[in-house]
Amino acid sequence: YLKERFHTRPRGLWLTERVWEPHLARVIAAAGIRYITVDDYHFLASGKRREDLRGYYLTDDQGQAIAVFPIQQPLRYAMPFQAPEETIAILRSAADESGQAVMVMADDGEKFGVWPGTHDRCYGRDRWLDAMFSALEDNRDWIETTTLGDVHDSVPPLGRIYLPTVSYFEMSEWTLPADQGRQFKARVEAIKKRGEWEEIQPFLRGGTWRNFQSLYDESNWMVKRNDRLSDLVARARQERRLPGSTLESVEENIWRAQCNCAYWHGVFGGLYLPHLRHAIFQALIEAEATLAAAFPNGALPPTDWDQDGGREWELHSNTLHLFCSEVGGVIRELDLLPVRFNLSNTLRRYAESYHSRLAEVDKQQTSTGSIHDRVTAKEPGLDKVLQVDTFPRAMWMDRFFSDDRSLARLSDGKAEAGDFVTRLYSGGKSGQGLTFQADGMAWGQPLRIHKTLTLEEARLRFSTRIAHRGTKPLSGWYGAEFNLGLLGGHSPDRFYLENGERQGHLMDYAGRDAAIQSLAIRNDWDCFQVEFRFPEPVRLWRYPVFTVNMSEDGFEKVYQGSAVLPYWNLTLQPGETMTIDYEIQVETWNQSNPSK
Repeated sequence: YLKERFHTRPRGLWLTERVWEPHLARVIAAAGIRYITVDDYHFLASGKRREDLRGYYLTDDQGQAIAVFPIQQPLRYAMPFQAPEETIAILRSAADESGQAVMVMADDGEKFGVWPGTHDRCYGRDRWLDAMFSALEDNRDWIETTTLGDVHDSVPPLGRIYLPTVSYFEMSEWTLPADQGRQFKARVEAIKKRGEWEEIQPFLRGGTWRNFQSLYDESNWMVKRNDRLSDLVARARQERRLPGSTLESVEENIWRAQCNCAYWHGVFGGLYLPHLRHAIFQALIEAEATLAAAFPNGALPPTDWDQDGGREWELHSNTLHLFCSEVGGVIRELDLLPVRFNLSNTLRRYAESYHSRLAEVDKQQTSTGSIHDRVTAKEPGLDKVLQVDTFPRAMWMDRFFSDDRSLARLSDGKAEAGDFVTRLYSGGKSGQGLTFQADGMAWGQPLRIHKTLTLEEARLRFSTRIAHRGTKPLSGWYGAEFNLGLLGGHSPDRFYLENGERQGHLMDYAGRDAAIQSLAIRNDWDCFQVEFRFPEPVRLWRYPVFTVNMSEDGFEKVYQGSAVLPYWNLTLQPGETMTIDYEIQVETWNQSNPSK
């Protein structure tokens, strides 16, 4: 792209989120890149002092070397949040008689007009950008603005360096579990108050970037989906299963699906934004659709490719593509192929270290401070919306509960009377479908669940048999929970149809129904309908799943999906069984045929 349009070959690289791992030196150098920027924290963590960071260093891996420039955090935090004079003072403190001192400022472009309050500061009331350029011009007798490429070509390196696995310092807090993240932040603030920050920071470590895959199952799933597809492309190329040009188009979609924003979360929406995850899955589904000819249904054996301890099983038709997991015996992903839509794109409600700051909302309002310091909210009362789930969200989850009247206790799992939601099932093929079986407990009694899923083009048939293997009678409720991501909770073009009739309920509706024989979810924007069909009327809960998470504008409530939970009275004597059957019918259509 750059070569075709600007007639130059780039030699420098902006490293995504400045995430550094030592092996990257070889990978980046092999791509023809000669220099990159990372944070000063990377260098401090390797033993350098701040006064050692006025230039660049060389690093290598297995004989492949690149130059690494340190981005100065004092400059990042000063621009544009402090007066230009503060930036000039920072530069003056680094100046020396040699004229060779190099100070690097590189940061996200959106902080100069897109982040809250920065547009007015940079271009409006404060006209910070004009003032900053004027200050540089006024000091041009000792400040020379230049480029990384020119410095790389004209200034010798300061030496060799080997950086640890690290990103910018804030990331080391965000990659920790909630409790440890709060503790880490509290220790950092205490150190700063004691005036020991500069001395101690180089020795502080939090989590690393890959921790996001252990913190968030949804992030790990997308990463592993990418890895698996990349492996399949390599195999198809080696075995000449598809033409090279076809595989190149597959790879382009895989690269699209590797846009980092949807894989992590700090003070921005990131992983919490359904439309970002949707874009990832669209690219993955498109890549798989092209690759399907090389690996027809049944050609890939079940393996634990998401590294959770249970194998993943696949079912294909021209309309549907399912990934089913032995962990929980659930549908982990359900793709509607004609419209490139992952119906199970939802998110568990996680505890976050910043949730403790909800109490500070409206007490601290700052329009020009760093985004890391803002404590605001898009709407009041978010503390009442906040819930934390005790288990992952998926489709075809086996739920047991005694009280069917409390939605709050039912939805977050705290009233769960069984242990099947995260139990490891044994999976197997059964004709055009799958079987899952597990032994577990509910209400202190041993049960065995044997369930089958059959795919018939656009129809899914479910059958669940529950066997009482204990010694005492049991009585309660069994439910099959399905979590669906529709990308809009209060959009008028996404709604429920109850027993074939539209009653005005959108996807953010919460309620309990006593006699549902057909429940359809219609999405006119994305051109599909998913209908639950039951042989007899059933009781059914519906509720939206909202997260409370941080964004550039502060705390916000985000619709992640809707849970549909049909449930049945389960009353069994020892040795008795109960069988439950139902189905899901999927319909898709073209946008050119809206009357559908």
